[in-house]
Amino acid sequence: MDFLQRTPFFRLLLPFILGIIAYQHVELYRWSLISIFGVSLCLILLAFAIHIPKQQFKFRWLFGSGIFLFMLSLAYFLSGEREKKEAFDHLDKNGIYSVELIAAPIEKAKSYLCKVEVQQYYDSISSNPTRGTAILYLQKDSAASTLLFGDRLLVETEFSPPEKAQNPDGFDYAAYLKRQGVGATSYISANSWRIIGKNPAFSIQREADKSRNNLLSVYRKFKIEGDEFAVLAALTLGFTDELQPDLLASYSATGAMHILSVSGMHVGVVYLVMAFLFGFLNKSQQQKVIKTVLITLLLWLYAFLTGLSPSVLRATIMFTFVSVATCFERKSQIYNTLFMSAFFMLIYNPNFLYNVGFQLSYSAVLSIIFFQPMVVKLFKPTNKISQFSWDIFAVSIAAQFGTTPFTLYYFHQFPNYFLLTNLVAIPLSSLIIYLAIVLLIASYVPYLSLAVAFLLKWMLWSLNFLIVSIQHLPYSLSHISLDLRQMTIAFVAIFFFSTYLYTKKYSSLFIGLACLLFVFSINLHTNYQTFISKRMIVYSGQKNTHVNFINRNSNYIFTTDSAETEKIAKTFWQNQKLNTPSYLDKNEWFTNGYAYFEGSRILILNAELIKYQTTSIPLELDYLIIGQGLKPKIELLLESVHPRKIIVDKSISHWYTEKIKEVCKMRKIGFYSVAEKGAYILNFYD
Repeated sequence: MDFLQRTPFFRLLLPFILGIIAYQHVELYRWSLISIFGVSLCLILLAFAIHIPKQQFKFRWLFGSGIFLFMLSLAYFLSGEREKKEAFDHLDKNGIYSVELIAAPIEKAKSYLCKVEVQQYYDSISSNPTRGTAILYLQKDSAASTLLFGDRLLVETEFSPPEKAQNPDGFDYAAYLKRQGVGATSYISANSWRIIGKNPAFSIQREADKSRNNLLSVYRKFKIEGDEFAVLAALTLGFTDELQPDLLASYSATGAMHILSVSGMHVGVVYLVMAFLFGFLNKSQQQKVIKTVLITLLLWLYAFLTGLSPSVLRATIMFTFVSVATCFERKSQIYNTLFMSAFFMLIYNPNFLYNVGFQLSYSAVLSIIFFQPMVVKLFKPTNKISQFSWDIFAVSIAAQFGTTPFTLYYFHQFPNYFLLTNLVAIPLSSLIIYLAIVLLIASYVPYLSLAVAFLLKWMLWSLNFLIVSIQHLPYSLSHISLDLRQMTIAFVAIFFFSTYLYTKKYSSLFIGLACLLFVFSINLHTNYQTFISKRMIVYSGQKNTHVNFINRNSNYIFTTDSAETEKIAKTFWQNQKLNTPSYLDKNEWFTNGYAYFEGSRILILNAELIKYQTTSIPLELDYLIIGQGLKPKIELLLESVHPRKIIVDKSISHWYTEKIKEVCKMRKIGFYSVAEKGAYILNFYD
């Protein structure tokens, strides 16, 4: 109760979060929402209407219940308004659109990713104002490479809704973009767009982008290039476009990804630098106010330069409150400050709740605040070096308590050497940030800037070298996966363990242990289901065919692109506790695309079968899988094979899929389109 009294924003934040979650899973009619809102106001007014002290205490729950319902209904309402505001007009309508780039283009392998605001729609008759945010993939050419934030384009295209998850345990790209405010995507060929001008109005984000580019040019001026430049730009300015996949994999596998995401640690370093530089302004209250104003302005300038990401906003809001509290010599109630920053961020945009960085950032900070003092007390160092090392260990261990459930749910892996990584990465990355600040300030001082740049490059190379070296240590990574139920229950367990440490009540310890037992029970149930499972899955790939045969723990895959298979099926394999797949070529039950699996006759069509093989007696099949981008003459094909069902994967064009569908309907053959319905999953039973 004492904790709740000292953290009023926690009591506001909890129902607000529940309201945001409720919006995604429960559909309330407008009158229902108004009713809840009305009940909340009545409860609050009723609480104020009671004037007798004894009765006020007895019915104190009225005010709390009213605030709870009010926050829940407010969150639900704001979530709905945000969705309406970000709704996309003119989906699936071919025409000409005028759009404006609202972010700097990002270079991809074969295109430029452009986030745009759609402004006008032109059809053959008239033009209409429209709204919505979309992702355009512009074909790579010299013209696309010159585009800048704020450019206005005329494009001929058809905007489509983002693709939902089509594979089991696949990434839901549509939900991800929706929570980013993006309602459509489109690919634009080089001859289907042109620049028509620039936005002349002032834009804070555009100016921030220009400023960040100017600072990045300082790094390039001193020949900081390659992976060193990529890490420095990400570490100091939140610019991640040049991070290569191999380097990202190394940082992820060693538990060092947090240093590449500008967040609390980075803002904290900037805060400490500013506090040191303005330390002389402590002689009077007036000077302290001036110092606080300067630090706050510089913190927000830094947040501005890094793109105002959710993690930076959270950290900047937090340190702003800490700075103000320090100015007036009041001890900042860190929990309340943290909950306050989260509350205001979610009011601004409820979808921040679903941002992975937002979740990891808050869970890490809360965990460090609570567990780090306890971990520190477990060991008493005897010198400054061991004290420094132990402090880093304590922070790392404390952070893992709060972030591990998220890590196992989203990334399905645990870095075993995270303590060693942080012992290296935290000091080095902090020094790099300090040196980068010095370089940016002293870039016009000839000899000093060269010396700082040389030292900075050497430290960046050392950081990357050490991270990659740790990644290649034996058993550096454990592949562990939690589903949503397990992650939720794991956090409940952590909550009750924390309650036990705070109250010493054994009931909390018992509940926490029971929750852990439940998590392990779910894991055992999944293993059992996998042990008895027999299934065939035809995955939804972009241009390739992937067919998965699962027989208990045996996992077989037929694919025309192993890299894409890993990308779309790896999470499913991990969640189902399946063994590493064996790639099919030829065995006792699979030859040249023909499989006799669990009593079913299955044929995966290939070009050789179409071109060379004929039969006088039609081959009786249970399932015919048409993929690999083939276009067989379906009528002739069905003279050679008689399938009970035809499965067409996503590599087949839409028009040809429709043609096969019509033929199947005429001949009363079962039909399934992977492009239309998602991956085809067939369960075999004993």
